[in-house]
Amino acid sequence: MKKLYALTLLTLSFVVNGQNLVTNGNLETWTNSTTPESFSVSPFTAAVTQESTTVHGGTYSAKHTTAATSSVKIQNETAVLVPGSTYTVSYWFLDNDTNARSRPWIYFLDSANATLTDTSTDADFRPTTYSEDNASWIQFSKTFVAPAGAVKLRFEMRTYAVGSGLGSVYYDDMSVTQVLSVNQNDIAGLSIYPNPVSNGTLYINTDANDERNVAIFDVLGKQVVNVTTSNTAINVANLNGGVYIVKVTENGKTATRKLVIK
Repeated sequence: MKKLYALTLLTLSFVVNGQNLVTNGNLETWTNSTTPESFSVSPFTAAVTQESTTVHGGTYSAKHTTAATSSVKIQNETAVLVPGSTYTVSYWFLDNDTNARSRPWIYFLDSANATLTDTSTDADFRPTTYSEDNASWIQFSKTFVAPAGAVKLRFEMRTYAVGSGLGSVYYDDMSVTQVLSVNQNDIAGLSIYPNPVSNGTLYINTDANDERNVAIFDVLGKQVVNVTTSNTAINVANLNGGVYIVKVTENGKTATRKLVIK
């Protein structure tokens, strides 16, 4: 039987207001080669290193190398969730090493930093399954409603050694974004399909089918599409696979929807 050693890579807690991002969530700024700025790292900093050749976006990612006995935490606890509000938590990882595998480990904290149990998210946030080797970056993304008493969301990307050999998993572009609350019935007859999109074309219909503005944002809050049109078909062929937010404005009314691109 293979022996597994669990290592906690990143522990993050943060506040989001509107569409704010995790501070330095893209890991572009580092204090030194083992410490991303705005995060504290302890106790075995050598397990996390700045990586510049294998990245998801920007210049740097975090490379986590497993070891038999060590645990690394990169921690930021500067923020507060609003119970009842909706958020999307996301990060990207690359597991292309047969000696390592990964999984998220996410939970809520109350004002005393005590862990809250939320059975509606346990299976998604603390899964029993692990990543499988893949040559491509994979996105973890979940949308959730902050439960009563939750003021922080802490998540860890855990890396596990498989067997006795050392292995590595890369992490990048971590974010938590508040999904702005809107009246989903403001635009009469609004229909957005297919979802997920797999053929590069998104269709948007309403009862009026008047000229409308369509803006699409990635999970980091970056606007990737902005078009004003009367056509029902929207070209999204240039978007990478992942989770997005679609904002539709027609006749002074606005609605948002979650969109998945395959």
